[in-house]
Amino acid sequence: MHKLTHQLAGVATGLAAIASIAGLVVPGLYVDAPNWVQQARGTDLATLLFAVPVLAVGLWAAARGSVRGRLAVMAGLLYLVYNYAIFAFSVAMNPLTAVHIAIFGLSLWSLVLAGPAGVQEGTVSDKLNRRTAGAVLIIVGALFGLLWLGQIAGTSATGVLPPDLIKAGISTNPVYALDLAFFLPLCVVAGIGLIRGTRAAGLAFPMLIWVALMGAGVVSGFLVMAAAGDTIPAPIVAVISILIVVSSLLAARAVFGSDAVRASAPTSRGLAT
Repeated sequence: MHKLTHQLAGVATGLAAIASIAGLVVPGLYVDAPNWVQQARGTDLATLLFAVPVLAVGLWAAARGSVRGRLAVMAGLLYLVYNYAIFAFSVAMNPLTAVHIAIFGLSLWSLVLAGPAGVQEGTVSDKLNRRTAGAVLIIVGALFGLLWLGQIAGTSATGVLPPDLIKAGISTNPVYALDLAFFLPLCVVAGIGLIRGTRAAGLAFPMLIWVALMGAGVVSGFLVMAAAGDTIPAPIVAVISILIVVSSLLAARAVFGSDAVRASAPTSRGLAT
């Protein structure tokens, strides 16, 4: 990895571990509506149990020339950018606000400084089941895109907020903006690129990991809600759980299905060199 991007990602990972532990164990840290607090703590749980280990292992592997490690770091950083943008902009100010902003900024700058050279065509993507993995990414993009657009249209037509926003005590959902503007189109682009064999196929492996990590965050939020005695939508939990399992298995095939892929020393760039 380039030294600076490696360092930024490493600091972001360490801060994410600290922030997620604090969010889980410090009483009264979050001062939002109970439902929004439960979702924040669910994200903290997924960050600690899944995202931080993915980043830690990815950083270790990338430092040794692993293309897969580099792409795993990309996936983990995308997860941090997504969730800590929400923490920075839509969670009430608390003692960790500055840390949340720092994680968001460090993760984003690590990705920006790595640039598109962090994605390598013809390496990890070749180990994926192109049609299946591509279809999963396209379905994720289309499914959640239509869901969010439907909720936006419903609110625009009736003036009534979706029940989830009312429970969370927020007037707009940052997920709409993040998903519709960037992350869901990225899933679709990666899926189409994988099926067609274009350079965008290099995004497929990190986006599969990202889908699994994000799904884990959502399910963890539902588990925290259930522990608090709230009713959770079982069908939605089941669908997201299936997406987690499928995307994880597809990504695992690229990791364990063949000998390790290593970047060549003279030409490696981006999230690892």
